[in-house]
Amino acid sequence: MTIEVGQMAPLPNEAFPDAEGVERDLRGLLGSGPLLMGIYKSSCASSKQMFPFLERLYQRYGERGLNAIGISQDSPNITRSFARRYDITFPIVVEGEGYPISNAFDIAATPTIFLIARDGRVAYTTMGFMKPALDAMGDAVADIVGAEHTPLVTEADAEVPMFVPG
Repeated sequence: MTIEVGQMAPLPNEAFPDAEGVERDLRGLLGSGPLLMGIYKSSCASSKQMFPFLERLYQRYGERGLNAIGISQDSPNITRSFARRYDITFPIVVEGEGYPISNAFDIAATPTIFLIARDGRVAYTTMGFMKPALDAMGDAVADIVGAEHTPLVTEADAEVPMFVPG
């Protein structure tokens, strides 16, 4: 069963390499603030729509302590290409063979997003891409970093579809 709000996030005890080979400790990130984690596959149309909004949240709240990390189900080369194509500046780890992070969180589809509080509990989760739900995700992030609610979706996003199947 997919991990739900209020449950402890099953973050791995080991570090995973990002697309550049730098080891990233997901549990360790919680030491400096909450963690916005997006599990994705680069071929997934919903992931391609979602990740620019995760980047927007990271840019908006990173200085308030928000950590963000992508969890790629792809190779390092494809992961680097995805990050460049969508201007992602937060780290993206390559989970590798067997998808240990995806399996630990028991995701049903990509993208699946988890907002994890510093105490390790899931504060918010969503799956897929539905434009109307983006502001709820933005509000959850604002709440966890102690910021005012600001719409995540703006007039500049008029061309973004309301729903994108995975």
